[in-house]
Amino acid sequence: MTVPKRFDVLRFMGAMFKVFAWITLILTILTAIGVVLLPQIAGLSEALGPYAGFAAAAGASAIITGLLVLLGGLLNFVMLYALGEIILLQIAVEENTRLTAALLLKMHQDSQPEAQPVAAYPPPGAFANEPAPYR
Repeated sequence: MTVPKRFDVLRFMGAMFKVFAWITLILTILTAIGVVLLPQIAGLSEALGPYAGFAAAAGASAIITGLLVLLGGLLNFVMLYALGEIILLQIAVEENTRLTAALLLKMHQDSQPEAQPVAAYPPPGAFANEPAPYR
């Protein structure tokens, strides 16, 4: 037994958050690599001339900055991915709850004895909502 799919927009949003998480992770890695390699690519030691000591400091700070960018991006990745998973988890719980309710209702209906046909009109002199002994 299956239940119909509901909440299509939430399903889409959960999947999109997971896709955004992966895009964020890829861009974070590329950005961290770029931040670390930028001082070496730019050739700061030649540009600074007699102040080449600043190039070494710029390289060390670039590594620290790259690690911080990587750490922040990883945290953002985990939060976006978890948000997508939480949305999909809530949808799964809702579907399982509806399925359980439908199965319990079916089990209850199957366990009931066959109902006797009820007369459309009460017998003369009786009300429809009176208890059985008074009819």
